[in-house]
Amino acid sequence: MGIGEKRPAPSRVEPPRAVSGVEPPFDRLRGVSRVEPLRARLMRRPLWADGALGTMLRAEGLGADEPPELWTLARPEAVAAVHAAYLAVGCDLVTANTFGANRLRLRTYGLDGQIAEINRKGVRIARGAASGDHLVAAAIGPTGGFQRGRRIGPEGEIRAAFEEQMAVLAEAGVDLILVETMTHLAEARVALEASRSSGPVPVAVTLVFFDQGGAPHTLDGASPGEAVRDLSGADMLGCNCVEVEMALAVLEEMQEATTLPLVVQPHAGLPGTPRTPEAMARFVPALLTPAVGIFGGCCGTTPAHLQAVIQAARHA
Repeated sequence: MGIGEKRPAPSRVEPPRAVSGVEPPFDRLRGVSRVEPLRARLMRRPLWADGALGTMLRAEGLGADEPPELWTLARPEAVAAVHAAYLAVGCDLVTANTFGANRLRLRTYGLDGQIAEINRKGVRIARGAASGDHLVAAAIGPTGGFQRGRRIGPEGEIRAAFEEQMAVLAEAGVDLILVETMTHLAEARVALEASRSSGPVPVAVTLVFFDQGGAPHTLDGASPGEAVRDLSGADMLGCNCVEVEMALAVLEEMQEATTLPLVVQPHAGLPGTPRTPEAMARFVPALLTPAVGIFGGCCGTTPAHLQAVIQAARHA
């Protein structure tokens, strides 16, 4: 079984098993060692990713108008502490503080002259918190060049911003590039195309879906099935920053349209009505299908949420 094939349904999360003689299913990954850590881990069981980073930093004093990436430079110890907190509850993968570290987003805060420094240091902080048993992903969020269902900036500028950030992250040695929180399929497509210049690093793409007429769609009108077919060149696909109930609907449609492993990272509810760790964990048996390769959390989720989810999976 390769990185793009489904595991048989487990009765519970199983301990690691030795894997040998497995060939990766994607030609562009053949013979490339950078995919091995991720591929080998997916063979064993689903990976537990971390939850929200910004939520945790705001609880430590990050200002509402400050970008989380600022603390990579100003408060690296606080960022490292968040990574450590997720790893302490059993997460396999932490995500570097690089979500908005592209030229177009950083320009808003006058930080666009520090793109390389912020991305490299973000990876270095995450790697420093992790042990050899852990993986480090690098988050890549939207540029702001797509809004209200359409592109508002030059596509070439958007592509260049992604390429620049991805090149730095690939050089920094991440295990996975995670293109996430894409509300527009069109921007996700540009990001995926840009990733081809980042070398042999696995790429996952997750989108945000909204209830439109009783069915999930991106802001530019793509259904989950349409999205995964359009983004079939990725190594993993999925959704993030959605309600758990929406994640269930998206997962059901995606796994019918692709054999790629899926990423599921729901948020912890709306502001003022957060979902408790126990409430999120109740959805684990339905969400943890054989198609899911990575399960984590998004806005509002904390180490307590991930701890409850991991424990629920172990007793499923």
